[in-house]
Amino acid sequence: MKKGFLRELNLLDASLLVIGCIIGAGIFRTPATIARSLNSPFLVLSVWFLGGCLSLCGALCYAELSASFPKTGGDYVYLTEAYGPLTGFIFGWTKLFIERTGTIAVLAFVFAEYLRSVFHYDLETLKGVACLAILFLTIANIVGIQWGKRVQNFFTCLKVAAMVGIIGFGVSRAHTIPSSWSPFFPKEISLDTVQSLGVALIFVLWTYGGWTEAAYVAEEVKDPERNLPRSIVFGVLGTMCLYLMINTIYLYYLPLSEMTKEKLVAAATVERAMGGSWGGLVSLLVSLSAFGALNGYILTGGRILYALGEDHSLFRKVAKLHPELHTPVVALWLNAALAALLILTKSFEEILTYTTVAIWIFFAMTGLSVIILRKKYPDRKRPYRVWGYPVIPILFVLSALLFILNAILKTPQEALFGLALVAIGAPLYWLSSRKKI
Repeated sequence: MKKGFLRELNLLDASLLVIGCIIGAGIFRTPATIARSLNSPFLVLSVWFLGGCLSLCGALCYAELSASFPKTGGDYVYLTEAYGPLTGFIFGWTKLFIERTGTIAVLAFVFAEYLRSVFHYDLETLKGVACLAILFLTIANIVGIQWGKRVQNFFTCLKVAAMVGIIGFGVSRAHTIPSSWSPFFPKEISLDTVQSLGVALIFVLWTYGGWTEAAYVAEEVKDPERNLPRSIVFGVLGTMCLYLMINTIYLYYLPLSEMTKEKLVAAATVERAMGGSWGGLVSLLVSLSAFGALNGYILTGGRILYALGEDHSLFRKVAKLHPELHTPVVALWLNAALAALLILTKSFEEILTYTTVAIWIFFAMTGLSVIILRKKYPDRKRPYRVWGYPVIPILFVLSALLFILNAILKTPQEALFGLALVAIGAPLYWLSSRKKI
């Protein structure tokens, strides 16, 4: 019987994984929060464009790294190679207890929230539905990569179709309803406006999050040196186009003053364009979109934890593959338990803010590692080289650092809480390095 992971994912599977993880709940949930920070449609569309460009710069960096180091674990592998085991351990710790479980919790919460608008259950039931979604998808991914892949592909196609449908409905009905764009441009752009753009960028970048996901399943992708970079770049470009188009539709039908009060922006937009009977259907489609993204993050999250356990004795027990299913069973269960705990104790905004700021520190370090690893391993085979080197990696790193600094200044409590959790990883590494295998 073959040991280790099975190479079951082709280019289409990997691309759908990236798109499916990027397009989750954020594009339907965060526009209201972003509208509260900005005062004109121009600024809203600008921050979505800026977030897409920044994500694309990061994607180009990850494309080179994933082709050069096609191993399970993604940026955990790159950070360990560039900076050493301490950095890799702290990143793995951050992914486990901050970013990854936080993202799973948010997606499950939003899935249940949109489903609630259709079936009208109470808040306690909402939390139960969110936890059940995590349980179901964890089991599906434990059964095998084939099941996880099928669930991912189906729901990714469904959510893309839903977004295209909303855009199409919006365009077809635009001639019957006057736009809500006026005034389109802000009266002035001040320092406070720039800082508000930075705060809005937190939510935009979270909504673009997911372009790293194919790298985490590198050992399960066929021909990873070619398919990994293609899936990452194609996924970001395709999603960026969809995000800009659907936000244009949102802003056409909903004034910013109304958008700030709408948690279910997509449903409100379709109701305005097509009539009230469509809102429930859109809410159902959005819940299924979140469900699909939730599956993708559960699938990849277990692989990150598996890679961490292989290298560090403190997490050794999670680095086990089922001998017949070839899936990291313990890692998947641990991620599910921690995400369920967050659902029961934290709010959407709290989880999103502190997780996004913390993980972007490591995104910046990963971008810089492109330069470090070229110098450290000059003769290593690089099937893909980042376009615009070294400008693109440097631009990505500087932009990420400015984003982090602005987030700390504007939301210090949540940002510093996340950074404090990251710092706990250092003493844990010390304990792990002294623990017998």
